[in-house]
Amino acid sequence: MHALVPRESNDTSREDSVTLGIVKRTEDDLTQWLATESGFISGLCHYDSEPVVLEPYQQALLDNRSRFRWVAKSRQVGFSFLFALEALSRCHLRDGHTAVFVSYNLSDAVEKVLIARQVYEELPTAFKKKLVTDAKTELAFESNAKGRRLSRIISVPSKPPRGKRGDAYLDELAHYVNDREVYTGSTALILRSHGQLTGCSTPLGRRGIFWEIASQELRKYPHHTRQQVPWWLCRFFCLDVKRAAVEAPLMPTEERVVRFGRPVLVEQFDSLPQEDFQQEFECLLRRRVLQLLAL
Repeated sequence: MHALVPRESNDTSREDSVTLGIVKRTEDDLTQWLATESGFISGLCHYDSEPVVLEPYQQALLDNRSRFRWVAKSRQVGFSFLFALEALSRCHLRDGHTAVFVSYNLSDAVEKVLIARQVYEELPTAFKKKLVTDAKTELAFESNAKGRRLSRIISVPSKPPRGKRGDAYLDELAHYVNDREVYTGSTALILRSHGQLTGCSTPLGRRGIFWEIASQELRKYPHHTRQQVPWWLCRFFCLDVKRAAVEAPLMPTEERVVRFGRPVLVEQFDSLPQEDFQQEFECLLRRRVLQLLAL
């Protein structure tokens, strides 16, 4: 038997391109690998006809079994995409699973379902569950096992997802007007389902429940694991992720942009005030936000 695992491409025109190579595994190894979220995604999922290749920080989130996962991150580093893939994989690997996305607005809520729907279409037929609900804000998959239990992906704009249980994803939580209400109403979803609650956002000043849990300046949240993903950990933005992970945190913003930033990232830096760039791409607070809050 064979399994697909990442390896570097020989295509010198794309320095960081990655393809899927073939490595021999036993049949049991392959089955066990595909039965994990990362194996299901890396081995079976395609998007726009290209195999999905996970970033190390995306893999780290998939491997995180904490009940409360908290991610402060740069814009456009692929967490909304990852949430859709994780939810889709769990709906196929588990019977009766429910994943609830809470988003900043309705269009973002619809977008996550569209991603999951598109990846579902490109799954190998032998691994697909039957799609029995196909709506803008909900997908439901019927199990092939006895009982025909349904697994669902439900996506809603920023409101507390009461009356459900399963995994909850609070995407861009810091930007909700009712962030505390949404968080409070979401925690109960994971109680009896043994699910996970994931809060993920770019920062928005020293305020709100996302900042409180990410920083722990007001009180401790000992059951939350924290992950921070600035732009230099993402191959799309960074020329040398491995080196930047060590050196970039010790540099001023302009220096690390010049040293490690790809042209698309440099354009963003040149187009924004530095304080805005630091908040949007480096997980830092804007000074003027702090000044306003201090008045």
